[in-house]
Amino acid sequence: MIYRVLTRKTPYEPKPHSERPRVTDIRSDRWIQRMASNQKMSVHEITRTSQLQISKNTVHRRIIESGYMIHAKVARILPLSKLHISKRLQWAPNHKSYGDKWMGVLFSDGKKINK
Repeated sequence: MIYRVLTRKTPYEPKPHSERPRVTDIRSDRWIQRMASNQKMSVHEITRTSQLQISKNTVHRRIIESGYMIHAKVARILPLSKLHISKRLQWAPNHKSYGDKWMGVLFSDGKKINK
């Protein structure tokens, strides 16, 4: 078999597999992804408002295929201890007279705030 493939004059091309056709096209895939990201709609809501006869699993698969929408839980942050609170309260009055130097300070605690 390998000898025949290597000595063949025409390049080897695998036979096309017949797959089940997709229910959604590229345009409807983008619409599903847009509804999930911009409108903050759930999979069930997208399925109901869609003009296509698609299942919730199909909608979920199309959202995952986009690659940029990932479901992740936000890490739980423990409350400040009394020691940390007192140190912060001591730090604030000491730096109150910092003046225009605050323009050069960059705070980057990396905390995400949802409004």
